Amino acid sequence: MTTLLRIIDIFNKWLTILLGVVLGVMSIVIIVQVLSRYIFGFPLPWSEELARYLMAYSIFVGAALALRHQQLIAVEFISERLSFGPRRILKIVINLIGILLFAILFIQGLAMMEKVSAQLSAAMQIPMSIPYASIPIGAILLTINAIAVIIELVLSKEEVKEGEVA
Repeated sequence: MTTLLRIIDIFNKWLTILLGVVLGVMSIVIIVQVLSRYIFGFPLPWSEELARYLMAYSIFVGAALALRHQQLIAVEFISERLSFGPRRILKIVINLIGILLFAILFIQGLAMMEKVSAQLSAAMQIPMSIPYASIPIGAILLTINAIAVIIELVLSKEEVKEGEVA
């Protein structure tokens, strides 16, 4: 199981690099759009659309990485009052419920991709299934990282601080 955790963490390192590249490209596209529109008076019709689609992918990748490091926003009123054993069980149950929700998100994302597959985006003229693919891809990434958190919780003998990877 620790080998699986190592593989997931190596995969997440690549995801972190990819996320940085996507955010960098998105920032450059937005800066170029602002400059071309307000300085040169020539708006780029594709830039806003590309930035929006890159944002969708970055949200899902970022959420998956935050889930792996247990850095998602959470209300921990109950879990803070529990000792280590019950807290660990509660977190495992919460992650299992999350996996169930991610499965629903995956199925519904595939259904949405199918519905929009014949449609083209307004400015870039790409199939709308490409931006909508961020939903099932994100669900897969979230599931992988939820499984990693569950494995880590099962294997942990002592409490791991929030945001720390064992």
